[in-house]
Amino acid sequence: MKNAVIIFFSVIVIIFITLGIIGFSYFNKRLTESKGLKGSTEILSETGKGAVETSLPLQIISPSDQSTVTSAFITLRGKTTAQAEVFVNDKETTADPDGNFSVQLELDEGENPIMVVANDANGNVGEKEITLMYEIQE
Repeated sequence: MKNAVIIFFSVIVIIFITLGIIGFSYFNKRLTESKGLKGSTEILSETGKGAVETSLPLQIISPSDQSTVTSAFITLRGKTTAQAEVFVNDKETTADPDGNFSVQLELDEGENPIMVVANDANGNVGEKEITLMYEIQE
């Protein structure tokens, strides 16, 4: 009899906890929707992280993606936000006051993936990836 009472009260406690969680989730969702906000789970799923990041404009001007070059040395040129830090594979530079940047790269024969990442002082990040083919001329 004593075990039945313990089991009964344990089930009641579990039901109240479950109802509390469901109720909190429901009212939290209603509150965020009524104020036009996003819930914390939506923010986490959008960024894949615990913080909200804003995309930084980033454009690769030259060379174009999937182009074939015949020189092992190229200059990658692009544009982003003024004074942003720019990382191109293992090289680092800073965009000028107009947002322009350039980096000298040495390519290997064949396919060369190039990752460009820019970030500003506010933590905004932009990413672009291109692939270049380097063919040696004979």
